[in-house]
Amino acid sequence: MTSLDFSKKSLIFITGASRGIGRALAIEMSQSIHPQSALVLIASSASALEETKSLVLQVESTLNVVTYPIDLSEPSDDVYEKLFDEVIKKVDVSNLDYSIFIHNAGTIGCLKKTVDLNDVELWRKYYDLNLISAISLNSKFISKTKGLAKKLFIVNITSLCGRVPFVNMSMYGSCKAARELFFKVLAVEESNLTILNYSPGPVATDMFETIIETAEDDGLRKSFKETKKTDILTPQKTVKMLLDILKKGIFESGQTIDYFDLVKST
Repeated sequence: MTSLDFSKKSLIFITGASRGIGRALAIEMSQSIHPQSALVLIASSASALEETKSLVLQVESTLNVVTYPIDLSEPSDDVYEKLFDEVIKKVDVSNLDYSIFIHNAGTIGCLKKTVDLNDVELWRKYYDLNLISAISLNSKFISKTKGLAKKLFIVNITSLCGRVPFVNMSMYGSCKAARELFFKVLAVEESNLTILNYSPGPVATDMFETIIETAEDDGLRKSFKETKKTDILTPQKTVKMLLDILKKGIFESGQTIDYFDLVKST
């Protein structure tokens, strides 16, 4: 079964939890998860994480909310090992039904023509933040929590840009594609894990605005401006769809589901 019962005790990790989809996830999940569950909020900004924590506790004051400010642009096995060790010491991990990791953190990258993206160090830093950190965190998550919970769930926030080529978005798209396939392979190899790649659609976030404001290509900027007028989603709306997918279990482990896949089918 791939369905997730949020009424049962869980240990939940969310990266990029300081704003946008990550913050919306923390707030929306806090409305339905078991009151003795623990939420671990990960992002680079300590102050923004504390804001998310405050919003979560306004919804459900009994939750154990741990903020963990960390720079994911410099992946480190030692740092990630320390993260999980400290969390497990801080929260009550007895009788856990689920251990859940939501890989949401991500940046848009440089929005230029591919032939002009020839700075190797720029590519390396981008992939460290958006791919390597997720792979390393995921490995530690599995090794550290597989003995604590009855079931492990992994959600990777992906993008249509990882499946369809968009002008000026080779950096963002290629990394999303790599990350998505990584989790698909993991799902094939590890039948004991439940993995979902979720594509949230066009969402009103800082990242969306960055594309409109800084993309080199006029056509891309125009396209995103039009989408903003017609099809833009709030973080809350796409998060509710994601949580509904998880609750109903309407996917096979490793599958990619786009927000609009389900909108069209209803």
